[in-house]
Amino acid sequence: MTRPRIVAVDGPAGSGKSSICATVCKDLGWSYVNTGALYRAIGLLAMDRDVSLVDGPHLKKILDEFSETVRWEHEKAKLYVGMDDFTPRLNSVEAGNSASFVAKMPMVRDALMPLQRKLSLSAPRGAIVDGRDIGTVIFPDADIKIFMTASLEQRARRRLKQLETSGTSTDLSHDDIMRAIALRDDQDSQRDSAPMRKADDAIVFDTSDMDIDQAIASLKDLIRSKGLA
Repeated sequence: MTRPRIVAVDGPAGSGKSSICATVCKDLGWSYVNTGALYRAIGLLAMDRDVSLVDGPHLKKILDEFSETVRWEHEKAKLYVGMDDFTPRLNSVEAGNSASFVAKMPMVRDALMPLQRKLSLSAPRGAIVDGRDIGTVIFPDADIKIFMTASLEQRARRRLKQLETSGTSTDLSHDDIMRAIALRDDQDSQRDSAPMRKADDAIVFDTSDMDIDQAIASLKDLIRSKGLA
């Protein structure tokens, strides 16, 4: 059976990956896979079960269970672990902080790599897969590789708006968020396991000066120009 079209989207937090990719997929009738949600869900599971993120043996059990019970609903872009819908909690500060920690762990990345490919390749038509190492590690064979980015100030503004829109309670200021994103960028680019970087053949997609509608239209045009949709 022919595999679905795969568009790999890498890039730092706040560049617009999730909102842009999700809408483009909806418009094209494709599936959207947010791989960062998997790391956030692992962190939330550990927190729910009071398991330390440095407790290797117990974290391994969580990973094994997660790989067996996780379910991604392509049409609704929802993530379930067993019968529990984790989607409403994925944008919380706690989920983000734990994801930043576990994403640096080779054990976690090794366990989630085949799962990310499996979820993406189960898409009925095509899939846009976003994360920090999609074009370099997860899908080096993607049909298109995109590195989506934006200025640090713009990314912080978007992150603050995302928190406010989702109803997440936060006392963080714009400057607090900007410092946190800069730190996350440094951690992601310097980590030993699958560091964030632009694939050599990736197309740079800078959303700094685009509003959401412009970015969505531009990405759809790019995909169509390659004959994928």
